[in-house]
Amino acid sequence: MKVFIDTSAFCALTIPKDQYNSTAKNLYKTTLKDKVAFYTSDYVLDEVYTLLKTRGSHITSIKFMDGITKSNIVILRVTEDTERAAKIIFRRFDDKRLTKFYRLHQLRSDKSIWD
Repeated sequence: MKVFIDTSAFCALTIPKDQYNSTAKNLYKTTLKDKVAFYTSDYVLDEVYTLLKTRGSHITSIKFMDGITKSNIVILRVTEDTERAAKIIFRRFDDKRLTKFYRLHQLRSDKSIWD
């Protein structure tokens, strides 16, 4: 199974006073047992670093940054080509609930989503 980790999940896992901290930790432990492949994007990490610094501390953000570097999480990087493709998808599907623009680059290769 593949799991995309978004900003809110990272923050819930990392900030002890987050209202979803214990739920996020339990879910994360469960998925580790299932040998899940974790993915995130450079857009998400940019948000996480900033939020951890403002909601936690600079040290929390740096520790998280170092941890991501050592982890097995696959970081999907948005290039100009993927951004261009995401914009095409975004413009095409006004009837779909596409709330996170940065995720569109991941969806573009899965044509079954749009059929």
